[in-house]
Amino acid sequence: MCRFVTAMLPVTAPIPVLDAIARAHGRQFQRLPSPSVEGQLEAGESYFLTTLGHCDCDAPLGQSRSRGSDEGEEARKLTRKGWSAAKVARALAQKRESAEASFQARDGEALVRWTDFVRAVLASGYVRELGLVLHQYHGPLDEDVTLRERRRVKVTAALPEVLRDLDEDVLYLFHA
Repeated sequence: MCRFVTAMLPVTAPIPVLDAIARAHGRQFQRLPSPSVEGQLEAGESYFLTTLGHCDCDAPLGQSRSRGSDEGEEARKLTRKGWSAAKVARALAQKRESAEASFQARDGEALVRWTDFVRAVLASGYVRELGLVLHQYHGPLDEDVTLRERRRVKVTAALPEVLRDLDEDVLYLFHA
């Protein structure tokens, strides 16, 4: 099982030019044949692999989702031990602060590279939007993937947080 971040670009986009921009940011735009995903794209959209290496398992995209889901279980566990609500809240806040510091030390630079990549593609003027999809593959890259929704996202100063909070199987359409 590996995570990959794939992309959607307009069929009219100058792929060699955008690929050069992507490679300058440690990514690529390589056509990715995927009948299940391509069948869910709108007319005029193409599907691409962005990964240069083996996979994107270490990419910080979508990472805060997994941390947040553990917090509820941790709170229930501490409450069962007899901890007061205030003590549980303090403990969880400290754990979040520690996790955030650890995330910044470990993944902050990678998140900046992703942010710069999205901004550079959009700033190029060759496309109005860049679509990204995060998916955990259980087999080959042409396995069936069901996109749960399309979500338009305006690129603002909060882009790093948006990237860190990506949901799997959602086509995020980033635009200026």
